[in-house]
Amino acid sequence: MQTQTLPEFHSNKLNYQKNKFILNKSKHFQSSDFDLEKCTSLFRCKDCMFMGVYIVKANRLVFENAIDINPRSGIIKFNGNRMILKSAEALGFFRRDIIQTLNMERAKGFLLRYGWACGYSAGDSIEKMYNWKELKELIKAGAAIHTLEGVVSVEIDVLEISDDKFEMEGKWFHSYEAEEHVRHFGFSEESVCWTLIGYVAGFLAKTYSREVVVFEEKCRGKCDDYCKFVVRTKEHATAEQLDLLRYFQETSLADELDATYNELKSLNNSILHSDTIHKQMTHAMLEGYTLNQLLHLLSDALQCSVTIERRYLMKPIGYYFMQKDDEHLYLEGKLRKKEFRHEYEIMTMKKQLGTLVILSHNDLTREQEMIIERAVTVFSIYLYTQMQIAQSQWQKKSDFLDEVMSRQSSTEALIKKARSIFYFDPSKNNRVIVITSEYEEPEILHSFLMTEYLNIECFIKNQEILLILEDCEKDIGYMSDFVSILTKRLKERFKQSIFQIGVGKNADRLEEIGSSHNEARLICQFLQYAAPGKTQSAIYENFQHIMLFLKTTNPKELLHFYEEVLGPLIKYDEQNNATLAHTLEVFLNNSGNVNKTAKALSLSIPGFRYRMEKIESLLQEDLRTGDGRFRCQLALKIYYVLKALENKK
Repeated sequence: MQTQTLPEFHSNKLNYQKNKFILNKSKHFQSSDFDLEKCTSLFRCKDCMFMGVYIVKANRLVFENAIDINPRSGIIKFNGNRMILKSAEALGFFRRDIIQTLNMERAKGFLLRYGWACGYSAGDSIEKMYNWKELKELIKAGAAIHTLEGVVSVEIDVLEISDDKFEMEGKWFHSYEAEEHVRHFGFSEESVCWTLIGYVAGFLAKTYSREVVVFEEKCRGKCDDYCKFVVRTKEHATAEQLDLLRYFQETSLADELDATYNELKSLNNSILHSDTIHKQMTHAMLEGYTLNQLLHLLSDALQCSVTIERRYLMKPIGYYFMQKDDEHLYLEGKLRKKEFRHEYEIMTMKKQLGTLVILSHNDLTREQEMIIERAVTVFSIYLYTQMQIAQSQWQKKSDFLDEVMSRQSSTEALIKKARSIFYFDPSKNNRVIVITSEYEEPEILHSFLMTEYLNIECFIKNQEILLILEDCEKDIGYMSDFVSILTKRLKERFKQSIFQIGVGKNADRLEEIGSSHNEARLICQFLQYAAPGKTQSAIYENFQHIMLFLKTTNPKELLHFYEEVLGPLIKYDEQNNATLAHTLEVFLNNSGNVNKTAKALSLSIPGFRYRMEKIESLLQEDLRTGDGRFRCQLALKIYYVLKALENKK
């Protein structure tokens, strides 16, 4: 150990004891019999520092012994280094401005290197100032100094040092850096105590001979309960942890600002380019370009294949494929993987009109992203305009049906008007199909049906989908097959939805098409009450016997009437596997003639009378009167309509 010239002491008793101790022991400061305990009982730490005999352990470091404040010169020294007191809030603003100037990634490197310089300086100061018997104590002292500086509270949990391995783990509490980052930027997805990590790395770079990696496993900046740091030798770190070392490469602030300037310059060029593309697409849209032509312009700008989709549709509503392979892969569904599809919602008035899909095997550049963002606005205007035009056409068609029902115009005038707004031939026989659904938007159903049935008139009226089948055959089998296929397609595409599909009667003349629509709509209403929660379809021929009652009575009341009149009889048949309903039907069809009915049923007269007594007791109806027979006849018609629906499952 070094000795220095002894100061002149005052003549008080304490100084006399100090003088005596030093005079007797000054020759033995470097010997093993140096009395450290007696020295520390007589001298303050800074006295010992002055004498060059400060041999301590990390846990004996206290703030008052490490700091020296000269009120005359205004110089503050901490651990022998000049310090400047700054508020944590000011450092927070400094950190915020650096991040906003350089971006998060570059600021991270800058602050890591700043922390490294602080840690290296602290390690050099502490190592020279004191005599450390163990490396562990020196390293713990670094943690103690970090705490004394007010930066963070440090607790070391693990510290193992060997010839080929260094491992340290600990906790940071009250990190000013985490607090300030959250205050300015909110919680992060990664650790943010960059200067603290740099400090530990710099301190160990000065005090430990081998290269180490420092990283943060937990951080208050990402909403963990506390910050946890880990130190490992380079050989024992993972590839992800080693990646942190690249931030410590020397880069000046000027270089960072130059890089940022170049990036801003590139960004400005991208903005100008994307603005040019946006103007081209806007002018093209105003000139009447089709959707596919607009997508062609976008594809050329991006050098990628592009499509626009709508929910539940089998095919895109617009597309441009740069290569045939892209089209093949897209149609096969192989490009539906997330890594190949870059999707952007096309919205207007909080309503999704479609999805722009960019097909690319590579990540999109910032310039491409900007072009796409501008293009989405063009497509939203285009699709919204098309939707408004379609709604205007639908309204004209809807008004036409109302006009037909009112019968205020001549046949010639109606045919002339129909040919100007419809695609079907109004001079031929036609049928109207109505489709309703409680869960699907009519516009989505319309888009799907337009792609499935290109040659069939399809539009929306009062939130219902209307199809008009031109020159359809009168054969009931043809219509049943058509509706069956239509129902199957809807159920396959909209698996979670429920539909009611009603088909009106065949309209031989244009004037009857309004009635066909009204009948199809009434059938849908009946299906909704008769089979709630199930997809059902029916054609006029199944309902013609009760259609008059559907037109004058609420479907719910009609079903209630059926339950009231025929319910007990149907329940008895189901429970006893009987055929009393059939017996009643044959009886009514034979106008109540006992002999004819018994013969038709191959029953004896007593046997038939027994059945009729059972039927009357269940129905509580007098079948000898016309009123009783009419009520039962109507209830039976409703029963067989419901039974036909059940048989279609």
